[in-house]
Amino acid sequence: MSEKFRWGVIGCGQIAPKFFQALENTGEGGVVAAASKSMHRAKRLQKKVGIEHVYGSYEEMLEREKLDAVYIATSHNFHYENAKLCLNYGLPVLIEKAFTRNQKEAEEVVDLAGQKNLFCMEAMWTRFNPATVKIRELIAEGAIGEVKHLKADFCVKMQPSIKTMPWNRMYSPRLAGGALLDLGVYSIAYAQMVFGQRPVRVSSSTQMAWTGVDKTSEYHFEYPGGRRADLSSSFVEERPRVAVITGTRGIIRVPHFPGADQLTITRPGRAPETIECEPNGFEHEIREVHRCLREGRIESPIMPLNETVEIMRTMDALRAQWGMKYPGE
Repeated sequence: MSEKFRWGVIGCGQIAPKFFQALENTGEGGVVAAASKSMHRAKRLQKKVGIEHVYGSYEEMLEREKLDAVYIATSHNFHYENAKLCLNYGLPVLIEKAFTRNQKEAEEVVDLAGQKNLFCMEAMWTRFNPATVKIRELIAEGAIGEVKHLKADFCVKMQPSIKTMPWNRMYSPRLAGGALLDLGVYSIAYAQMVFGQRPVRVSSSTQMAWTGVDKTSEYHFEYPGGRRADLSSSFVEERPRVAVITGTRGIIRVPHFPGADQLTITRPGRAPETIECEPNGFEHEIREVHRCLREGRIESPIMPLNETVEIMRTMDALRAQWGMKYPGE
């Protein structure tokens, strides 16, 4: 493996430049090639960030470039086939959240990575941010006692105009659109981290868009011992993006939890304590991928693959309650 990691990118949409810049910021590697089914989009990304080589074919990039890893930044519906393509070319993959459309696809990707002995991880960047790391430490050391309740909302108003709705990714069943896979996955993954297991009972409600995907949803999870999580996501409503973790001996409040750089812990008989953390960003998850590759790991202990599969299982259960399927499932 080269001294600095050589990355390829599949998918040249809005998130690709953010990854490119974060990788540059680490000083540990760079994006040397990117590919899109639209050469126009690939060249637009090239012009924006200066990637040396761009391709209108994924296979051509994988065949011609000497890469250490591939970042998959396509829409949710393509993650499964894109990940399998890269793994079959013998390349480690970092797959944008949501990992795939459903649990079955997730399990197949994980199984293939295991067969090929290749690194694979969901790009749940929030898991690696310093504030999130600190929260895990506080919970593990019992700073707020036993966690009994989590409240976390990720709701943003990103509704497009009526003219663009039929083609907008968020509204498209074909592209596995909706709030759940795009935004709800953050709070669901957060609950998985806080409680260390998937819920034993799931209930929910949703408002469906006319296209057949969820636009606003509420999720209620129950865990052993009377513990629970109340979560929500929306791409048509704005709500405070705050997580509140309540324990038997204190409360942790996390403003803008997906990308927090501070948290406040409140405990009986003590003044509230605000803890400032390093800035958040994709840099932290990228460094974790590099660490794992250097150590010969095929998955990250911080975002393990079995946890990704469990998150997909929970989201499948929610969609089943709504009768919501994506084309081809």
